[in-house]
Amino acid sequence: MYCNVLEEAIRNVITAHQSTGNPEFGGWVLDNFPQNRDQWNMMTDRGDKLLTPDSFIVLNDPNPTSGDLLTRWTSQLDPPIQLTPSQINLAEKKKMKQADPKSNDVAAIDDEPSTEEDGKVPSIVQQRVFKRKAFDRERPQLEAIIKQTEVDLRTIDCTLPEEEIRSKTVAMLNNIFRYKAVDYFSYEEDEEEDDEEEEEEEGDEEVDKRPLGETRHYCPIMLAEKNVLCPGDQEIGCRYREKIYFFTSAENKAKFVESPEIFVPGDAIIQPPPIRICILGTKASGKTRQGRALAKSLGLFHVSFHKFLEDIIIPKVKERTWQSDYEEVEEPSSEEVDDEDLTEEAREKKRAQEAAAKLKAKDLDDAIFTTPTGKDYLVKEFADITVELFEKAIELRRALIAKSKHVTIEEAEETALSELEEAIHTSLTEGESLPSEILEEIVSKWWTEAPFKDTGLVLEGFPRTPQEANFMVDSSLYPDACVILELEEDNVCDRLVPDKMKKWREKMAKKHARRERKLDRRRKRKEKERKKRRQAKFEELVAEREARLEDRKRKKKKVPTATLR
Repeated sequence: MYCNVLEEAIRNVITAHQSTGNPEFGGWVLDNFPQNRDQWNMMTDRGDKLLTPDSFIVLNDPNPTSGDLLTRWTSQLDPPIQLTPSQINLAEKKKMKQADPKSNDVAAIDDEPSTEEDGKVPSIVQQRVFKRKAFDRERPQLEAIIKQTEVDLRTIDCTLPEEEIRSKTVAMLNNIFRYKAVDYFSYEEDEEEDDEEEEEEEGDEEVDKRPLGETRHYCPIMLAEKNVLCPGDQEIGCRYREKIYFFTSAENKAKFVESPEIFVPGDAIIQPPPIRICILGTKASGKTRQGRALAKSLGLFHVSFHKFLEDIIIPKVKERTWQSDYEEVEEPSSEEVDDEDLTEEAREKKRAQEAAAKLKAKDLDDAIFTTPTGKDYLVKEFADITVELFEKAIELRRALIAKSKHVTIEEAEETALSELEEAIHTSLTEGESLPSEILEEIVSKWWTEAPFKDTGLVLEGFPRTPQEANFMVDSSLYPDACVILELEEDNVCDRLVPDKMKKWREKMAKKHARRERKLDRRRKRKEKERKKRRQAKFEELVAEREARLEDRKRKKKKVPTATLR
């Protein structure tokens, strides 16, 4: 009887479809039927398959004893029924008697002993619970029969909102007709070995004749999520739309199989990521010059890893002590500076510094500087120091003492290295690899953040060690190419020695110039002292001569007594 009624209703639908120009078959949704395996068999045993559905959707209540579904159903009645928690518990306690599985009769209701009266649960609610439990009893057998057929069986949580249930149902139905990804195994390539052997015999280059997808042998998941070209594992692959795709892991393959159209859209062209090139080589191999030229010709950024690390810590360490040719700059001492080359103010400052040095050598108490008698004492003690010069020396000494003793906390914090800066300084001075956490903070942004992510870059001098190369592999930071500049030892000497010799000559020239200036100052100082001694001797001789002349004059003026008499 059920089948006859369904057949008549479906034929009416078909007739209505034909009159409106729609397809002849399909276009119907059957609600709440079949409810057991016998009704399913009656629908599918027909020769014309008119009543056989394409999909079978079961709305499942994951927690039927909670009463949520029952409450929602009673609230939609006209008039609605409001059930109390005790009524819900009493209605859900009703159990089904075990019935003969071959019989189509519905089992009766057996009430558990309860203190609640049956009249408190409306009969329509009891009937609803009874029908649901009857379907739950038949459901396992019904689903087992459906799974043996080509009908698509789906289960949806019925406690979800109606809009979400509807969207999930539409997605499931559309999923039946979309392309699906299936497993691909490497042994399937054996079928085409004959053609490859013929090509090898002819001496031609080996050509991959497999129908690879748009991403070729790279993982489409890594390209979509991280924008990197990461080679996939040849043993982890699948076929989608008659093309082969490889993946870096089983997890990425599972993502692709679930929604392949997200990662490989059929109507859009996959855009490759920008070019990323690593350029490596020994010292003096020309990494910087070639890297800049390559970046300029390709329109990429050029990043020197060593220079980048230096720029991070140089504001605090000030000097590049890690360089092999580093030498401290020798500042000329006050003795090497010629007074004639200084301004009047600079000469006064120099004399004040010399005076302060003399005062410091005496280790005098600062209290003596503030009293007039103390100043007079010091002026007498240091006869070559005037009062004005003495006061300037006091100010200068006080400033030096304050600078050396009163270092503020802010200044100390400014010069302290952070954990990142300390790791970079250790890496530069000792040549060790940076920890993975530091590399993640520095290197990853060149692959994942703008503007490098959109433009690409030439990375010079990285990776430096096997540990850093392993970090790039583990973090999926794959460059598109790695250029290694090789250089023979003789060429290294030819490139390094001229520059070293130039620096050495400049250094020696400065040293020689300092020595010449020192000798010249010494000669000038000796000449001044000689002139001073000559002048002093000349003045002494002049004084003696004048004294003799005066003595002679006095003697001539005296009249002898004997002559007068």
